[in-house]
Amino acid sequence: MKDFIQNLIVFASFITFSSSCNTHHPERTNYELPVQSSVVQNWAEVFADQPRIDSFKILNTGSVKVPLTGMLNPDKMPENHDFGKFIWVDVFAFLFHHVERGWYLIDTGLDSTFQKRGNVSGFLAGKYIKGTRQQKGQNIAAQLAREGKVLEGIFLTHLHGDHTSGLPEIDPSIPKFVGKGEDHIYLPMLYTPNHLDADDTLIELDWEKGRKMEPLECAIDVFGDGSFFAIHTPGHSNSHLSYLLHTSDEIFLLTGDASHTKFGFENNIEPGWTVDQDQAERSLMQLRRLKELHPSIKVIYGHQL
Repeated sequence: MKDFIQNLIVFASFITFSSSCNTHHPERTNYELPVQSSVVQNWAEVFADQPRIDSFKILNTGSVKVPLTGMLNPDKMPENHDFGKFIWVDVFAFLFHHVERGWYLIDTGLDSTFQKRGNVSGFLAGKYIKGTRQQKGQNIAAQLAREGKVLEGIFLTHLHGDHTSGLPEIDPSIPKFVGKGEDHIYLPMLYTPNHLDADDTLIELDWEKGRKMEPLECAIDVFGDGSFFAIHTPGHSNSHLSYLLHTSDEIFLLTGDASHTKFGFENNIEPGWTVDQDQAERSLMQLRRLKELHPSIKVIYGHQL
């Protein structure tokens, strides 16, 4: 027993030391908000303006099997629900084109390793992903190759593995944007994705510089023209972002993992996996209220269409 405890202490010390090293943690820099071409005061003004996003496409890169209790807070689930203990959920990336700024990606989907077991390893990896399904040619690199677009940047909802798993097969020089202070989880031997390292730079969207736009506490007009907003929706992760796009076809609200599923969104059930449940509840409430006030918005949930 004494040897076991000593070994455990050594292992814990190793984890602490390794985690403190910067080998696998990217550099950070601030995103400078552009000078706004027009200062919108409310969503009615945003939606009345001429759309500057003329193309939006959903890329389904495969699916993963996860515990239901991670997707939906079990304390709020009805007793008679017909979900199983585990559910299969799709993993998306979103491709859009701004008429002046070019092509961008939101989240990265999955790379081709998810035809087998994926690219997140470690003792804790199996706690989150129980299985993977992906057809040949469904991975993000194959789909981007077929699209033939040159990406100007990648906007990430957050840095959890299922949203960054496509990065290993995407050109690392493409700028990557994330919420200010968003945690990057890398725990040697416990949870070790190969998605980001010290050679990467994350450009942080500072939600403290965003504006209150009812019913949202913080919205960042990313391009300064009312076409693309990053919405601060912490709770599932510490600096999670949802996104709203005003396109020539529709107005899209991408909840990210502020709401994994349609069931959770419509029944006011936040994720089970949260860093702050109270924040997660407030974030979901704001998104639901935005949809209620503007029914024309098309909601796309984090892992379900």
